[in-house]
Amino acid sequence: MQKTKFTEDERAFSTTLDALFFLVLISVATTILLPSITADRQYDAAAYTATQDFDTHLLSSLLNSNVDEFKYEIAPLAITGITIPENSIVNDPMNTMFARQHKHRTFADMIAEDMLLTLAIEEEGSSKYINPIAQDHKKQTSTEIASYLDKRTGGRYEYHLEANWEPVEDYPLKSYVSVGAKPPHDAVRQSSRITLPLTQKTSRDELILTIGDGLLEDLHNSSNATKHATYSTAFNDTIEEASLSTAKTITEIIFPADYLRSLLRQDSSQNSNNAFISAPQEDPTDSEMMIAMHILNYSADPRNIYGENSTSGELNNSMVAIIEQEIIKHNQQKIADHLHSELDPGIKETISMMAISTDINTTKELRDSKVDEIYGKVTNYYVEVTLSIW
Repeated sequence: MQKTKFTEDERAFSTTLDALFFLVLISVATTILLPSITADRQYDAAAYTATQDFDTHLLSSLLNSNVDEFKYEIAPLAITGITIPENSIVNDPMNTMFARQHKHRTFADMIAEDMLLTLAIEEEGSSKYINPIAQDHKKQTSTEIASYLDKRTGGRYEYHLEANWEPVEDYPLKSYVSVGAKPPHDAVRQSSRITLPLTQKTSRDELILTIGDGLLEDLHNSSNATKHATYSTAFNDTIEEASLSTAKTITEIIFPADYLRSLLRQDSSQNSNNAFISAPQEDPTDSEMMIAMHILNYSADPRNIYGENSTSGELNNSMVAIIEQEIIKHNQQKIADHLHSELDPGIKETISMMAISTDINTTKELRDSKVDEIYGKVTNYYVEVTLSIW
C-alpha cells in the first residue's frame, strides 16, 4: 500500500497566531478604554441630574422669592392712542399720578397678576389688550424675571421661562409671559402651577342642575323623541350657564366694577360728582378717579372690543352697571358660540346614547361625562409656569 505523504506548511499556524494576537490587543484596549467610556457616561448622567436638580431648585426659588420693589406705570393715554415723547415735560407728572409700586411680593404673585391684567384677544394673527392701562406690567414683569434668573444662573446656563393662561380652553382670549431665548429640544424642563386669585368661579353643581337626576328619572320611560328633545334643551342650558359664569369671571378681571363703585362712593362723599366719561380733560385732582374715567371711556367706546353704544354719560353707578352687563353679555355670547362649535358633535352623540339607554345609571354616567367635559373647558384657574435651562 502506498503511504500518504504530508506536506509541511506552517502558514495556518501563522494565521492563527495573528488572530490570537489581535484578540489580545482588543482585550488590552478594552481594559484600558472601558473605564474611560463608562466614566464619561457617568459624568454626563451626573451633569444632567445636577442640571435637573438646579432647574427644580431655581424654579421653586424664583416663584417663592420676594421682589424688593416692583414698579409699573398705568398709562391711560394708551387708551386714546395718544403717545407722549420720551423727553416731554408731561411725562414726570404722568408717572407721578399713574405709577404703581409694590414691595415684598413674590414672583408667583407678580406672574399671576400679569396673567389677569394682560389678557388679550387674538384675531387674524394680531392681538389686542383687553385692559390697555396695564400694558407696562408685562414689560416690567419680564424685566424682573430676567434680572433674577441672570443673577442666579451666573452665565452658566441659558434659560427660558414661559407661562400661559386661557380662561376658556382654545378660546382666543389668553395671556402669556415669555422670558429668554427659545429652548432646544433637549433642554431640561421643570413646571409648576400658580393658582389665580379669582373670586368668581364656575360651579360644577350649578351645571349639573340644568340636567339633574330628577329630570333624567322623569324622562326614563318617555319616548326616545321626547328624551332627545329634552336632553338637547338641557345641554344647551348647561352651555349657557357655563358661558355666563365664565363671562362674569372675565368681566371681573377686565372691568373692576366694584372698585369703580367704591370710587364713586368716595367721590360722592366729597361732593365732586362733576366728571363725565366723555370729558377726561376736566382734570380732576384725584388720580384714581381719572383712572376710573379712562376705564369707562375705553369700555364705552363702540370701536373697542367690549364697547356698547353709549359714548357719553354721567360717571355714576348706573353707567358702571350698564357697561358691566354689556361686557358680560358680549362675552357670554362669544363663549357660548365657541363651546357649541367645539362640543356640539360630541353632545349630539351622547344625547342619542342617553335616549336609547334602558338603564338609568348608564344615562347618568353619560350625562356626567359630558357635563364634566363642558366644565373642564371653562375652569382653568391656574397657570403652568415652565422653566427650561441648557
